[in-house]
Amino acid sequence: VNDLEFKELKINETAHEVTINNEVVKLTNKEFELLVYLLKHRNVALSRERLLDDIWGYDFYGDERTIDTHIKMLRQSIKEYGDYIKTVRGVGYKFHAE
Repeated sequence: VNDLEFKELKINETAHEVTINNEVVKLTNKEFELLVYLLKHRNVALSRERLLDDIWGYDFYGDERTIDTHIKMLRQSIKEYGDYIKTVRGVGYKFHAE
């Protein structure tokens, strides 16, 4: 089964669904991909460049700040779990799971 879990945050990749405390959370496709990627690489500092390459693809020619905007929206969408997405100064982001 293609599921990721962190406490009450659950991701069903096959169904493309995120739930928190058994309530479905609405995310855009990019927010979903970003959350899955961050959870699969928990506690790893990920550069904006790596996130862009791995999620948006090498043919993306936008600004690295695109990541910041999506992270901000994602943090709001996943409520209390947004606090686990840490900004790593001068690098990018990581999902900090104790």
